[in-house]
Amino acid sequence: MEHVSTQQVSAGDVVGLRHRILRAGLPRETAIFDGDELSTTLHFGAHVDGEMVTCLTLLLGKYEAEPAWQLRGMATNERWRNSGMGRALVEYAIALARVRRPDIRLFWCNARVTAAGFYEKVGWRVVSAPFEVPTVGPHVKMMFRAGD
Repeated sequence: MEHVSTQQVSAGDVVGLRHRILRAGLPRETAIFDGDELSTTLHFGAHVDGEMVTCLTLLLGKYEAEPAWQLRGMATNERWRNSGMGRALVEYAIALARVRRPDIRLFWCNARVTAAGFYEKVGWRVVSAPFEVPTVGPHVKMMFRAGD
């Protein structure tokens, strides 16, 4: 039987999976994001038998003028897609962010167009037309408001 755990992790813990899934073929440094090392930034990972299978980062900032968490760098090992691990990690990360900062209900991300359906299934909504991120591809802005 597999041992599954979802937890807060360090910035360094997420870079390998981020690089392999989101920045394949690019230098490893492209998977290290501005703000990763800030004390307000939260990193999360879901592990199966000690191997990280999905990860994400929440950066504290603003969306337009409103305080918000930005979800960045969500990556899931191909073998674990559609397993529920991604949903579990997003829900865990939002819950912990809400404990840390109950005054902030807004979450947003720049989602790859190919991942927008996943975010919609977990309650997020598209709030922009598609736009291109150089070297990465087409994205849309998405939002989630906790408590809605």
